Amino acid sequence: RIGLVSGTLTQLPLTTLNSCLSVCLLAQTLFPSHDNSNGNNSSNKSHRIVSRRSVCISIGLINFLLTPLGMMPTCHGAGGLAGQHRLGGKSGVSM
Repeated sequence: RIGLVSGTLTQLPLTTLNSCLSVCLLAQTLFPSHDNSNGNNSSNKSHRIVSRRSVCISIGLINFLLTPLGMMPTCHGAGGLAGQHRLGGKSGVSM
């Protein structure tokens, strides 16, 4: 019970901010020309910035399905996106 309170509950705000919100905000900062938040519905789907909802759902599904099989809990995290962008990975395939 102590581990649940001190480990899990304190990790929730950090996970929410780093792995969900900061990834979406960093993507909008690094790729401002691809941002469709102004209501412009471009027919080119490869240039759309992911939504917070889709990032949260993908993290949840990965952890829900693979953690019981022995995988460590994981997230997308803004550090990985920033590092890949800095080292030259500028397309969706590299991310």
